Amino acid sequence: MENLKEELLEVLNKKFINHKGLSKLADVLSSMLHKNKEDVMQALIELEKSGDIYEFTKHKYASSSSLGLVKGKVSYSGYNYSFVLNEDGDIFVQRKNLLNSMDGDTVLVKILSGEVGNKKREGKVLKVLKKSDAVIVGTFTRIKSYGYVKSDRKNFDKDIFIDVANINGAKDGEKVVVELISTKSGNPVGKVVEVIGDPNAVGTDIKCILKQYKVIDKFPDGVLQEARSFAQEVEKSNYPHRRDITDMFMFTIDGADAKDLDDAVSLQRDEKGNFILGVHIADVGEYVRYESKLDESAFERGTSIYFLNNVIPMLPKELSNGICSLNPNVDRLALSVIMKIDATGNVIESEVFESIINSNYRLDYDETLEIIEGNKETQNRLKELTPVILDMYELSQILDKRRRDLGSLDFDLPESKVIVDSNNKPIEIQKRSTTKSTKIIETFMVIANEVIAKKFEDAKIPFIYRVHEKPDAEKMSTFFNFISSLGVKFNLDKKDIMPMDLQKILTSVEDLPVKGVVNMIMLRSLKKAKYIEKCLGHFGMALTYYCHFTSPIRRYPDLCIHRIIKEYLHNNKTFITSPKMIGFVSKAAAKASEMEKNAEDVERAVTDYKKCEYMSQFIGDHFEGIISGVNARGFFVELENTCEGFVSVSTLSDDFYDFDERTLTLVGKKNLYRIGESVEVEVADCNLSERKINFNIVKKLNKKTTKV
Repeated sequence: MENLKEELLEVLNKKFINHKGLSKLADVLSSMLHKNKEDVMQALIELEKSGDIYEFTKHKYASSSSLGLVKGKVSYSGYNYSFVLNEDGDIFVQRKNLLNSMDGDTVLVKILSGEVGNKKREGKVLKVLKKSDAVIVGTFTRIKSYGYVKSDRKNFDKDIFIDVANINGAKDGEKVVVELISTKSGNPVGKVVEVIGDPNAVGTDIKCILKQYKVIDKFPDGVLQEARSFAQEVEKSNYPHRRDITDMFMFTIDGADAKDLDDAVSLQRDEKGNFILGVHIADVGEYVRYESKLDESAFERGTSIYFLNNVIPMLPKELSNGICSLNPNVDRLALSVIMKIDATGNVIESEVFESIINSNYRLDYDETLEIIEGNKETQNRLKELTPVILDMYELSQILDKRRRDLGSLDFDLPESKVIVDSNNKPIEIQKRSTTKSTKIIETFMVIANEVIAKKFEDAKIPFIYRVHEKPDAEKMSTFFNFISSLGVKFNLDKKDIMPMDLQKILTSVEDLPVKGVVNMIMLRSLKKAKYIEKCLGHFGMALTYYCHFTSPIRRYPDLCIHRIIKEYLHNNKTFITSPKMIGFVSKAAAKASEMEKNAEDVERAVTDYKKCEYMSQFIGDHFEGIISGVNARGFFVELENTCEGFVSVSTLSDDFYDFDERTLTLVGKKNLYRIGESVEVEVADCNLSERKINFNIVKKLNKKTTKV
């Protein structure tokens, strides 16, 4: 059906077919394409429902793209306007043009003004394609015969009216979950569907965020029962056809607090000096079977979610921390990839097979780094591991150089880790950066993912790929204008940007104060990586083939392709090339991309909340920071501890400022503010509900941001 839809859209993209109604259109298209009319009719119905075709005049249809219509999700602001979020840029929609759409609805929009990529596009909702089941979290206030809820969400300005019949036992001041049910004279009306509780109670803040993003934090009984049905030990005799490599020396390297260990590594050298690298991944697919309750649950979750010291796992702990985790000195089932790699990092040979393994050690990143950096005490304590670790580090450098030679973009942007006490109160914010030990595992997982992706693309088997498409030309043009304003020199063909071109820019600013800013803005200018069933390559890594194979405990795409690999190894090609499986792979890829974004949003929301809470103790204090973003409303400042706050243009009383979109600069008659400049700011206030820190500008600092 998916292939038929593509054929129909290809025709309808090229020309209008003016026949009355879908039935007449189906007659014409079935004859033109020599297809069954019933199949064509069903495909057209589905295309209309999804918004890919549209009835532009009575009974006359065309493809939405040929009519210039776009799809997106409504982000309801509560003001006299909202936005429709679209991958080519948000679309401004006045309230009168929202039709009957509500927050989170998927809609079809006609562009009234502006062009693709233009943030000032304005549109009109033509059709609601899918009603949202989104909920809103906020604070409940009781007013005699009714109540209202003030949303925690940024920019949701209007209070939500709650009729007395829909209060659901909520008490004044409590945090609640609200479902929007209508609008009343332009104001949202809702009902309380869940009471979270006292906003000051330990854990309420995190519960609010999880509810806002509809995170499923508990497993149904049926899923738990299925997970507990598996023995927690591997009986070799049950797997006579697996390759027993329990005598192969291997180990895991993870963070000290990791509990779900899904990859082990091994390394040897052959007589010619080639590296024989083994990447051994937990065979989760042996336990989580297609269409089982565990599988359905994992599909819906899409990924594990990590925040603070917590994890909401994709799979129950009986699997994720138990029989699937590659704990030391116990037999485990795995999918092993063995690669022969030469001295320049090229893979000469490779094979993948079902195995039984037994990890010899559980190393953490700190111990591994100590071995690499020559700590004698650690090297003596781990004598058996030391020579292998040093060889692994040598190979990781070779593989890293290969990636750089191809043009891989390695952004130098430190991540932050919020340290909390026993009551989840933030007490410290630490910077996290890549180390030599984390680089070993990163490079080994990348090469395994690349090898698997190429193997199955060559085999023409339905698969899920990790794709990062070429950047949008207009966004790149904006980026080039911006770095030119910083004085960064470059000489590129802007029409066909290659990864190597951008890598050269990153290298050119390596020792300049603008390094962090250029890294950040370049990253924002690129497209977001996603999962799809087509192998379109990974621009950021400069790779033709790439997938996610190495984390099936915590990512559904990895689990899905493990299942495909296993069926392929058992020569069950009929199943994995069936229309059902082809359709499922497409569906799983789309769902995984959606849930990955949701998980990222949750993790970011928790971190932002805790940073806001942490900075609330410093109201009135002064800090130095770097301007990290500028828009017409003001600019963002990032402090050394990675906390980011906003300086509103309304607080800049020294001048009148206009926003220069070309150079991302606020320009006044006597002064200007641009990304990368150093400033001193005062912490004005911290809005926990909106997870927003506000700064006042104290002064600009005389720190050069460009090369003189």
